[in-house]
Amino acid sequence: MNDPCANPPNNQLQFLRDLVEENASIAGDVVQLGDNLWAIHGFIPVDCDVLMAEFDSYDEATNTLEQLSPRSRRRDDRVSRTLR
Repeated sequence: MNDPCANPPNNQLQFLRDLVEENASIAGDVVQLGDNLWAIHGFIPVDCDVLMAEFDSYDEATNTLEQLSPRSRRRDDRVSRTLR
């Protein structure tokens, strides 16, 4: 996984977009891993559910997640969000 200090949010966003182009799908939520560590996770066909990008703050993670196309989200996340 990426070191959040070494990869600014724009690099993380591009990394996630690259993963989506390779058939990964992104979960629609942000996971807290520690006091100042947040992650976006998703599904990669070979590895299943994995952490994909780390961030120093919840805001950085959610802002990055919001910039991803809704098509990049896992199908179950897209369906559950439209039903709410």
